[in-house]
Amino acid sequence: MIFNEDTRVKIPATIQFLRLGYNYQSLKDADVDFNTKIFINRFKPALEKINNREFTFDEIKSILTDINNIIRNNDLGKEFYYWLINPTEKVKLIDFDNIENNDFAVVDELPFNGQEGSQEGSFRPDINILINGMPLAFLEVKKPNNEGGIQKEFDRMIKKRLKNPDYKKFFNLIQFVSFSNNMEYEEENDDIEDIKAGSFYTTPNGKNTSFSFFREDDIKYLTNYKYKNINKDRVKYVMKDCGYNPKETDTPEFKENLKVDTPCNSFITSVFDKERFLYFMRYGIMFVDGKVPQKHIMRYPQFFATRKIIERLESGGKGGIIWHTQGSGKTGLAAFSNRIIRDYYAEKGVNARFFFVVDRLDLLTQASLEFRNRGLTVVNCEDKKAFTKELNKTLSTNINDKSIGEICVVNIHKFEGKMPEAKNDYNTNVQRIFFIDEAHRSYSSTGEFFKNLMICDTDAVYIALTGTPLLSKKERSNLKFGDYIHKYFYDKSIADGYTLRIKKENIDTVARKEIKKNLDIEEHQLEDKDIYESDAYVNALGEFIEKDFDNFRLQNNDPSIGGMIVCRSNLQARKVHEWFKQNSKLNTGLVITDVDDPKQAKINKNNQLDFRDNFIPDILIVNYMLTTGYDVKRLKKMYLLRGPHAQSLLQTISRVNRPYKSPCGKTYKYGYIVDFVDIEKEYDRTIEAYIKELEADLNENGENEGSLNGLIVDKEDINKKYNKYVNDLEDIISTDNLERFSKQLTNLNKDTLLKIRRLLNGVKECYTEFILSRAMDYVEQIDYDKVKKLLRTTQERINFINLSTNTVNMMDVISNEEIVEILYEFIKTKIIIMNLGEMAENNPKLQRFFEVIREIQNEIKNNKNKDDIKIRKLDELLQKIFNDLSISDLENIDEITDELLDALKRARDINYENERLSKIYGGNYSFVKTYQDAIITYKIDNKEMERALVLIYGAIKDVLDKEIIIVQGRKNFVDSVKSKVTKLLLKEKLYSKIKPFYEALLNELYSNLQLFK
Repeated sequence: MIFNEDTRVKIPATIQFLRLGYNYQSLKDADVDFNTKIFINRFKPALEKINNREFTFDEIKSILTDINNIIRNNDLGKEFYYWLINPTEKVKLIDFDNIENNDFAVVDELPFNGQEGSQEGSFRPDINILINGMPLAFLEVKKPNNEGGIQKEFDRMIKKRLKNPDYKKFFNLIQFVSFSNNMEYEEENDDIEDIKAGSFYTTPNGKNTSFSFFREDDIKYLTNYKYKNINKDRVKYVMKDCGYNPKETDTPEFKENLKVDTPCNSFITSVFDKERFLYFMRYGIMFVDGKVPQKHIMRYPQFFATRKIIERLESGGKGGIIWHTQGSGKTGLAAFSNRIIRDYYAEKGVNARFFFVVDRLDLLTQASLEFRNRGLTVVNCEDKKAFTKELNKTLSTNINDKSIGEICVVNIHKFEGKMPEAKNDYNTNVQRIFFIDEAHRSYSSTGEFFKNLMICDTDAVYIALTGTPLLSKKERSNLKFGDYIHKYFYDKSIADGYTLRIKKENIDTVARKEIKKNLDIEEHQLEDKDIYESDAYVNALGEFIEKDFDNFRLQNNDPSIGGMIVCRSNLQARKVHEWFKQNSKLNTGLVITDVDDPKQAKINKNNQLDFRDNFIPDILIVNYMLTTGYDVKRLKKMYLLRGPHAQSLLQTISRVNRPYKSPCGKTYKYGYIVDFVDIEKEYDRTIEAYIKELEADLNENGENEGSLNGLIVDKEDINKKYNKYVNDLEDIISTDNLERFSKQLTNLNKDTLLKIRRLLNGVKECYTEFILSRAMDYVEQIDYDKVKKLLRTTQERINFINLSTNTVNMMDVISNEEIVEILYEFIKTKIIIMNLGEMAENNPKLQRFFEVIREIQNEIKNNKNKDDIKIRKLDELLQKIFNDLSISDLENIDEITDELLDALKRARDINYENERLSKIYGGNYSFVKTYQDAIITYKIDNKEMERALVLIYGAIKDVLDKEIIIVQGRKNFVDSVKSKVTKLLLKEKLYSKIKPFYEALLNELYSNLQLFK
């Protein structure tokens, strides 16, 4: 029985695609265009079907050339994507209107080559999704509990594949990338950047690529899904095509993994269902302009929310509320919805007009920029006249050929008195859609804004967006705007990594007492305006914040993080700003509303943009501005000098909850708030109200849809986490004695070592959090230097296990110095009684040992085919040597070195043979691979196989660099080679040797020629 990644996850996942109606494409009978990896045997008939015409091979070649030229652009695949979704004058590549008119297929292990004539520099996704022959997506799978978890795949994607310039064009072609290790998502995991389990998706976005969870909103969708039945013969065929004995399909382990409801298979159904996948392709990708252009994909809450909007409209509804927590992408949701709703009404012959309503000038500016960056044409309506003009248009007249749609951004606070009413003339085919931003504010049901807004077009669709709906008896949001369309809460947002928990640091323990002592005031006097606006108070405040913020940056070793001071009044804000100008090296920016100072509006705008784009100023000083709707990832610390209430409190503190990875590589797990006003009671009241709302509003399955608990943590929560780390660690291993700890590690398996490393890293992070909270009593319970030594020792053991279990791959990716260090530290640990002085670098036995290791590693790095059976056997030999490495004294080193010398000879022989083969086949790796596969698969002498391929190479070498192989197709290629080579094979008495597999050999060569050119 074979029990590996392929039989446990990849092949069952491949079958799941077939259950969804996909076809299986074998590489052995494929016609693949080398430049684009498009499968011509599927591409040509698919294009003919969806375009309702025939294409000559010359036309197909021309289309492939156009695609290859376009995907070479430095635009993240933007031009190619727009060709996919809106071909205009180009040939249609996908029929989005008739799903079943398209060809859906999967192919396993498709190599994307970075270099011609070699497998070196290629990557092979496990399962590639072909739409009309185009590889537009792939799914990488790992076995459950794989080393490093799914995060290891994320790192490989970002640090290796997306950084490789040879792969850029392929990632401009590929629109959807997914990963799964066939495990359920981890719950209650703060370490979102070190996630280990689950299934994830993304779109290639360069170094800014991030990975999203996909949590199925509708459990009934999976349980009621109508899967196609795949017979046993088909399953066995796939198993055999993947290189395994078909009998493997009969094992109970394979049958268990073949179930439709495994975590990976459920993910495939949720995401790659034909209709859903084309929905992602058509509507789920958006290009975002900026200093660094980006490519975004719908987060799963946005995916389900947009579909729920259409469900609401289809059922006759005229809107409702989308309750998505702060930081979950509500502006992006409105942008994604634009094309979806527009197309929905276009099918009905109705023109859609879109309006995005805000209640502040700074939000108008921000929303307009966000929409414009996402490719929408933005019309700003800053007064009644402009709004009236746009309201009464039946068509969008501002869209250009580079725009994906139009939206009017309206600042409702600019309107005095009655708002204009839309003119709905008889038979006017127009539907207005209003997105109401921050719907918890400004829209009192008894106030003029709400009333005027709702009557300006009584037939309009009103979709309210909020992260904190009003829940008071008088002003419940869902009584004003309708029922909830979709909900997405803090708990899921934090678990999904879209937002962070907020760490609250109380001021009252040290600094507050110091301030009161210095000012000689009582507690209640801190609420007096004369006090908190006084020069003495501002001076004490400034000194504390300056010291604290400098320390915050120092502890994180990160000058990029920014802060915000939320003041109690404009005067206090001005005084704090002035104090920093006069007394501090920190640069501050003032952002306040001041109708008496027309210059302040421009200053506000500049400070907002500079803080976001240019990392200056260090700290923003505000009163009410920017406490809602201002989303800047580097804003990580807030000093809260006033106490907002109810939903305003959650809005304010959420300014620091955006995930942030700094230029120096630090990833933040929390946003930080220094609480001067004790927000705890108000926070608890607010959370309690929202929890009651959730309990009263169950989802369709009768289950609670989310929670708001755990949004804010403090030093006591961190201490609970620290104690859990310590207890879990002590349950595994004693950490009292470093030497004993090191010896115990040698008896533990890799999974346990990885758990120890995670727990030690947790302790280390708790130490940093205690320092940031100035909780010195908790800091003293951690021996930080000892923790670092324990971590280093654990990592050294993990490194050796990696080397001894995956030797060739490890030697291929790490340096000579790194491998010497791994082995040196391991040898030191294994020696029980000896003089460590003998371990000096000039020890001749050690020098000989390490020199042989270096030479073996150099040979491995020079090898261009790590899949060669001889390399696999070398890997097994090296693994045995390292696993047997049990040293009690230095005499054993010579014996092991002698074994390694034998391995070195093998490595050199393999490389020599590969170089020899490469030369006789003109450096063409396609022939080398065909030869290496053939001598394993068929019963033939190596020399005879080599000579037969030399004859074939000589007959076709003149056309190898030309496109004639693509144009003639597989059958014509095989027939052509036979006509040229068969007589030569007969003459050299080789024909009878290869006759049993002649056709199969030429088919394999044809596939390899297209895959590796």
